[in-house]
Amino acid sequence: MVHRHRVSTRLVLIGLLALGGLLAETGQAAAQSAARLYTVEDVPVDVTAGSAVAAREQAYEEGQRAAFRLLLQKLTPESVHGRLPATPSGAALNALVQGFEVRDERSSGVRYIARMVVRFNPAEVQALLARTDLPTVTMASQPVLVLPLWQSPEGGLLLWDDPNPWREAWEQASLGQALVPVVVPLADAADLVGISAEQAEAGDRERLAAMARRYGAVASLVAVARPADSGGQQAFDIRFTRYDSAGAPDSGSERITAAPGETGTELLARAIRQISSRLDASWKNAAAVRPGLENRISVITAVSGLDDWTALRRKLAEIGMIRRQNLVSLSRGEAEIVLWYAGQPEQLRAALAQRGLSLASDPLATGGAVWRLSPQ
Repeated sequence: MVHRHRVSTRLVLIGLLALGGLLAETGQAAAQSAARLYTVEDVPVDVTAGSAVAAREQAYEEGQRAAFRLLLQKLTPESVHGRLPATPSGAALNALVQGFEVRDERSSGVRYIARMVVRFNPAEVQALLARTDLPTVTMASQPVLVLPLWQSPEGGLLLWDDPNPWREAWEQASLGQALVPVVVPLADAADLVGISAEQAEAGDRERLAAMARRYGAVASLVAVARPADSGGQQAFDIRFTRYDSAGAPDSGSERITAAPGETGTELLARAIRQISSRLDASWKNAAAVRPGLENRISVITAVSGLDDWTALRRKLAEIGMIRRQNLVSLSRGEAEIVLWYAGQPEQLRAALAQRGLSLASDPLATGGAVWRLSPQ
């Protein structure tokens, strides 16, 4: 039997007061994460009107509307894109937009061209989506480490050796809007001894997991590119496998063929965007929750000191599907917390795993909490 020694109410209050500043810090971390999720970058605008001022004002309106549509598509699975709400305008749009930036602007007497970065108000967007009852992503994934293997025409398999145009393409890729960030290894001495091309292709789970941990990633993606011939057109055969800390690997493959005038470098960049889109789609299918749904769970977690407690609260604050958290009790080495969250229990478990936390039933627990939260 697990015995818990409850501390006095006074001690709990002292602990809560000491944590006041730390909770503000975790709130800031959550706000920063939400800001990235609800920002849409690189929105092109090109408007011609009666004057430069009129063209600029119309471009701002059109850019914000286009960005909002892109945001909704970013936050929801493709299966519900046909049911997305209409894009608002005027005051209704202004209430959703938190701010915007303009880049690369050019104008003439009647034309305005630019690219916009639009930041949306998370609470207003969530409220709108709640009224539609559509499943929505509330947080981005933790990073995935990619290991780009190049199958040379001569038959050699390259990872760290040069030339590896596939690795170079990943290093130069711009995937800032992706829900699943991708990390490319440094190819330093530690990487060279950490895993070989052959071990990566064979799916050495232990070495792949160690590489992912080194780069703060939750999974490894082994991506293999091989030049191919497609009716005289330049092409590449791409195959990729994602390895998580638990569960079966997720694999896919496709042949990607160059369009007229498309270079090999551009073709590889397009292949990377397609892989990134697939990673995003998988994340949305797994993590999207209905905004109005809320569940409650009471958990027990080991706490060895203030640093442990701070790190835990910060991790929980970064999980968008956790609406709020409440400290129930403190004891020597343990805390009991109630979490209110959107989604299903398995989705909460997956979201916690993204932050390096494991949620499992505790058959020895007494009292109200029967779940234990612990580091993976």
